[in-house]
Amino acid sequence: MSCKELIDSLKQAADERMRHLWSDAEAEAARIRADAAGRLDLLREETAKRQKAAAAERVNRSVSDAKSRARVLRLSSEKEASARFYETATAMLPSLRDRSSESVFQALAQELPPGPWQTVRVHPADVVLAKKYFPGAEVSADERISGGMDVSMRDGAVRIVNTFEKRLERAWGDMQPELIKDAYSEVERAASSADAPRSGLSYRIPADEDPRQALAPDC
Repeated sequence: MSCKELIDSLKQAADERMRHLWSDAEAEAARIRADAAGRLDLLREETAKRQKAAAAERVNRSVSDAKSRARVLRLSSEKEASARFYETATAMLPSLRDRSSESVFQALAQELPPGPWQTVRVHPADVVLAKKYFPGAEVSADERISGGMDVSMRDGAVRIVNTFEKRLERAWGDMQPELIKDAYSEVERAASSADAPRSGLSYRIPADEDPRQALAPDC
């Protein structure tokens, strides 16, 4: 082989080698570009997820704060409504007393345990009845009592309050939820139909109901 042929052969081999190297380089560059593109897409996806999660967290936090404020406002409103309902119910006790009779007073007196009652406090209009059902006791009038009696013995060591006021106080825990429920129902009805006639709140105590059944006794 001549020198020229050797040079041409080496050049041809070098060219072939360069083509392989270039092809491998292009393939590696393509792989790197594809890998970089994949990583970039993954990074964008993760960034989008983080942004979405952050946005969802902000929304959830806002909703939670709004619910907390609404809950506080609702509890405050219910507390105020309950106070007004109790005030109204207390103001109605005199009218309940106007519908009561001696049989009601007798029934309330019979609920008391037997004993030598020394003092009896009643509404001024019930002083005569108190002397009748508690003979020998010191009877006094108390304008603050709408009905029933406040009795004591053993120089005040034993005392039982069986008045309309005390019975309302004891029954209020059961009455209050129903009154609040009625109030919410009326608000919803008013909101759904502004022209709909409003009905009064149901106090769950019919006019002719025996007070003994409406209110539980207390000591």
